[in-house]
Amino acid sequence: MVKTVCVVGIGLIGGSIACGLRKHHWCESVIGIDAHQSVIHEAMQLNVIDAGYTSVDDCPVIPDVVVIAVPVLKVADVFQQLKPWIDKCLAITDVSSTKQSVIDDFNRVFPESQINCFVPGHPIAGREQSGVKAAVDNLFDARKVILTPTEQTNMDSVKLVTDMWEQLGANVEQLDSRDHDQILAATSHLPHALAFSLVHCLSTQSHTDEIFRYAAGGFADFTRIASSDPVIWRDICLANREELLGALSHFDTSLQQLKSSLEAGDGSALEAIFVEAKNARDKYTDSQ
Repeated sequence: MVKTVCVVGIGLIGGSIACGLRKHHWCESVIGIDAHQSVIHEAMQLNVIDAGYTSVDDCPVIPDVVVIAVPVLKVADVFQQLKPWIDKCLAITDVSSTKQSVIDDFNRVFPESQINCFVPGHPIAGREQSGVKAAVDNLFDARKVILTPTEQTNMDSVKLVTDMWEQLGANVEQLDSRDHDQILAATSHLPHALAFSLVHCLSTQSHTDEIFRYAAGGFADFTRIASSDPVIWRDICLANREELLGALSHFDTSLQQLKSSLEAGDGSALEAIFVEAKNARDKYTDSQ
């Protein structure tokens, strides 16, 4: 059994990891670190963590495993704080939705010779709610977790992080970091950006109250993710900017085809687009 796990950033994801680890007794204790004392207090009140501190320097022990669960543009700052621990931890991992930017941050903070215990990771799980109060111990049940270890990553660390996620109920897979970022730009980052953009567009029109009042179920389904944490998604979009721009460019091409078909009153072209989309969606659904 692992003795101590430290979760840096006690929000939805970090808090859910802590809850799950405590539920499954994967480690003897879970330490939480968050810059906000109020978050530490709330996490303790909710029994999410065993102990909590507002900085790495305040932590009285060096944990076996560190899980970094802060917004992706803050990960580099956490790496700086972890310098005293880097040679002593069995594994350090993260939960960021972009992977190459995090690996680049790690390389800038630590010499390549020390890149051995860092296992970049990304759980594909979440809720619209945010904060430690939204944390649940089963968030990762039957969800995918993607690990993107580098050539320098210690395989023992990969095995340890894999075991941690499997104990939390996740299905663990591995990808190249750049492949991960390209795929997630299309399947996650683009949909979130579009949902935010659509709701923002409608919110600035006249008769906004009526628009939202009479919105049908499809609108609610599509825009649900626009209730996600704006700061987290701002950082994700910036961290994966190039890949997201590419995905947006491809989408813009498809949108222009749709617009042209409408302008031409070409029902056959519209139907062809809809049929192709339906078939692709049905194939995806059937494979789940």
